[in-house]
Amino acid sequence: MPERLSGKTFMVVGAAGNLGPLWVQTLLDEGATVLALGLGVHSDRALSALSEKHPTALFSAELDVTHDVDLLALSQDLGWNESAGKIDGVVFNSGIDSLPGTGRGSLEEYDRHEWNRLFQVNVIGVMVTFNGLLPILGDPSSVVMLGSLYGLVSPKPGLYSHFNDGAGSIKHPAYGASKAALVAAARQYGTHLAGRGIRVNTLTLGGVAGGQDANFVEKFKNHVPQAKMLTIEDIAGAMVFLLSDDSRGMTGQNVIVDGGFTAW
Repeated sequence: MPERLSGKTFMVVGAAGNLGPLWVQTLLDEGATVLALGLGVHSDRALSALSEKHPTALFSAELDVTHDVDLLALSQDLGWNESAGKIDGVVFNSGIDSLPGTGRGSLEEYDRHEWNRLFQVNVIGVMVTFNGLLPILGDPSSVVMLGSLYGLVSPKPGLYSHFNDGAGSIKHPAYGASKAALVAAARQYGTHLAGRGIRVNTLTLGGVAGGQDANFVEKFKNHVPQAKMLTIEDIAGAMVFLLSDDSRGMTGQNVIVDGGFTAW
């Protein structure tokens, strides 16, 4: 199968950490040039390995989504400038969450500060960064927001009941709320920017395998019709589809890849 992103340049915002390097690898494998942005991109081992393998196709720079974008400084840090042509799209992977089992014991324990902290990164940070990058987005271009099944449905208490010696753990409600907000924002941006050739869609994911404890994984799999957690192979195709010309007729949509979790 030909490389569907060959000759194109994409940014991945939130390129370090768990899923970030996997998106970077997916885009590189499809022939794209990748501008990897985010906190910790220079110290991320997976990104460093990819940089060694693709020295002329992967460029990295630190970016904090809670600060306004300085395009000139960013271009200098990347060693890239607009004279090379506007970029073909952005993957917004930035976001913060708590690990399974590290949540509070009740909803009311999450105070104003904690709600604000998640929204400052997951919603405000992403959308203000998007605004800052708009001048370098091409016509056409494609933007993908990373959503979560918890932006669609509530976390099931039973999945987290074994944590804290059986007392259970409640996932931060601001996480799901922030991902739901991104879906709404993507709809408005997708419709309002369509005339500029910029498509904006959300890719909502179910549980992605990433070192969760065996008890959680087993319980989660029992709730999924396909009886498994997602792998990068399960989700990479959807990302490439949304970034490529294959989805050129789509904007403001939410593509759900969750093994059937939300179809029950």
